[in-house]
Amino acid sequence: MTIDTKAYILRSLVDDILFYVLFFKINKQGTKKKRLLFIMIFLPTTFFVELYSGLSDIIPILSGYIILKLKREIDYTLLNDLLISMLILYSATTFSSTIMLLTVPKGYMIGFREVFIQLFIEVFVISTIILIYQRKNLHTQIEKFSSKTISFLIGYLFLVTLLIAYSAHYYDAYDHFVIGIDIFLIIQTLFVVFLFTRALKQQKEKYETQIAKKELDHLKAYTEVLEKNQQQIAKFRHDYKNLLLSFKEASSTGQNAKLTEQIETLEDYSNQSLPQDEFDYKALYNIQNSFIKSLLIAKLHRAKGLKIQCHFECQKPIETLPMPIFDGVRMLGILLDNALEAAAESQNKVIDIMIYQDDSQIEFLIKNTYEDVSLALDQLQQKGHSTKAGHSGLGLNTVQEFKQKYTNLFVQYQRVDSVFSTQVILMKD
Repeated sequence: MTIDTKAYILRSLVDDILFYVLFFKINKQGTKKKRLLFIMIFLPTTFFVELYSGLSDIIPILSGYIILKLKREIDYTLLNDLLISMLILYSATTFSSTIMLLTVPKGYMIGFREVFIQLFIEVFVISTIILIYQRKNLHTQIEKFSSKTISFLIGYLFLVTLLIAYSAHYYDAYDHFVIGIDIFLIIQTLFVVFLFTRALKQQKEKYETQIAKKELDHLKAYTEVLEKNQQQIAKFRHDYKNLLLSFKEASSTGQNAKLTEQIETLEDYSNQSLPQDEFDYKALYNIQNSFIKSLLIAKLHRAKGLKIQCHFECQKPIETLPMPIFDGVRMLGILLDNALEAAAESQNKVIDIMIYQDDSQIEFLIKNTYEDVSLALDQLQQKGHSTKAGHSGLGLNTVQEFKQKYTNLFVQYQRVDSVFSTQVILMKD
């Protein structure tokens, strides 16, 4: 089959546009200015290079990574999103080409009508994949488990597909080998998916091991605090008895001035030995899930280091959450980190953490003081927005992704009189 030159140019241009639409649907990284720069410069560049070379698809991947990368270290999540977007476009294009090959007579000149049909098929396939991607919240999984190994596997599949397509077009044999290309790509995809699944399992085990190690470290710190407090109380009890004996002696001899002086000495000694602003870790007694407890211990230790006044309340035992524990710990960690950072920058430096539970739900209420900012709440929940210099603004956006993933999760934010409140409700089955 041959294709009309103008129709071919139109299809190439629309395919390039579809890549950018697809990528920006599954990845929200980068400011609007950078995203617009990415489109305005490299969309036409890719299109013109494509007219003379079959390797033009490398351009948007490399340029997108360089322009949109926020971190100093390698951003595997961004790289994976770029590669996956191009692979999805390849799959849609190959699928539509296969349908056209099977339905159009041999030797037929492909015109605008057939190209529009092919583009309609591509748009339908890509739209379906985007819908599944968003409903299953696959980006959260990619972001959580992205690593060098997984990027290598996806990059391998991309390069193999690119080189096969380039060779087929170079030798003018695409029509003859399109079915073979389909079969080869399916085999390669299954092979990569198998390796990807194994790598993902290893990455998940590594992630869980890191969480467990942090849990042990936090519980060790918690134990050390309790032991230190116990030793301090034992020492105070011993000294306290001696002071009481001196009170008794001063009282029996009628030495009122000395008695008053000793009472003041006891008061000062008590304030030094039992500081009133020290957080009472006994409040964590009802947190019976070790992962949640270790997270709270870590954040309360951090609050102490930042000189933030903390209040914690949990009146009923919490053993588990009605959602996967690692996602729950990750979400609470993000919200607590945001609260601590905001409270540390405020004048009063106060944070309240309250956990309520009944038969139908568990509620987390986090309140913290903050310095007034003009950024709206809906902007704070978007990826790339942050009130702090040097931050990527991924926190609340990740929480929004959890809301889409779990139908029993409800999160609400409120700002009143320099107090920021976050209410998290998890409905039980």
